Amino acid sequence: MSDGIVKRIVDHGWRGVNSGGKHSALLNAMHLSGLRSGFQERVAEVLAGPVITHPNVADSSSRIRPLVLAGKVKEARAAGDAFDRERVAAGGVTQHTTARSTSGWVFADTAYMVPPSQAILGRWGFAAAELKGFHRILAQPDGLMRHVFNASVPPDESYVELDLWIDGTAWGRANGWWMAGVVDTLEVIPRQDWDAELVALYEKTAARLIECQYNGAWHATIDDSYSLLDTSATVMIGYALAKGSQLGLGGARGEEASHLALETVMRHHFDWREAILRNQQFGPMIVNIPSPNPRYYDHGNAYGQAFLAKLYSLVADGVRVRDLEVRSLPAA
Repeated sequence: MSDGIVKRIVDHGWRGVNSGGKHSALLNAMHLSGLRSGFQERVAEVLAGPVITHPNVADSSSRIRPLVLAGKVKEARAAGDAFDRERVAAGGVTQHTTARSTSGWVFADTAYMVPPSQAILGRWGFAAAELKGFHRILAQPDGLMRHVFNASVPPDESYVELDLWIDGTAWGRANGWWMAGVVDTLEVIPRQDWDAELVALYEKTAARLIECQYNGAWHATIDDSYSLLDTSATVMIGYALAKGSQLGLGGARGEEASHLALETVMRHHFDWREAILRNQQFGPMIVNIPSPNPRYYDHGNAYGQAFLAKLYSLVADGVRVRDLEVRSLPAA
């Protein structure tokens, strides 16, 4: 494997870690890419304090998966129990934060933060139900995922229905979060136990995303060709399609789209001197956050660095996910 470039990509990502999701994304990238040096030390940083934290309960729970990958089974199960105690639901799925200002908000981000960690703990049914629930609440009719919905207000009590959407666009990273959540969940479940409905939803969303790919990349709003290109969404979706292809999902078109994604970002958006993925959309994409303006492009964001490392490893370095033999723990 190209330990040099992938390690530089990941190392830069560690400079900007300020959330559990970024922590776990980089740890997952290190494991998949074979960067074992320093992996246990980074895991020890997770265990230096509580794994499950507020207000980002869902975000912090994503660190359970790398704990299992590191062999910290006791600690992972304890974190899973803490998540069970402190989890708040909205609309039948996990609410992303416990902050009072976001009560009832359902984020697409949670699809990556919660289900893969639950699946690797052996809670397959719960993980699949979460992913299907997010799709039910957030997906457009064509399968593209929107970002944030306020599930605390019954639709018949809204003013104009649109007011229930905190971000009702088919945000690029929203689709990346859900797609990556699906493949990281299915990876640890025996194929004969896959949820058929979830697989069908993945195929529907993947097909629509491939239709919307533009010169190898995806826009910040997937189906809006006037919105900016977003490299973080591109590498996240590309990673999911590459991994999905290896798992038997998405077909040849998915594999080809993942290759195009990597070629595009490395050719046009990668700073080879600093190992930085440029032109990532500044987030989060929420009302009053001016993310679509190019002045707010982010360069070297930890999410983009992590998913670029994973995409590069799968497409360019020949990593085969089944060779890693990642399996879930027995259900407790």
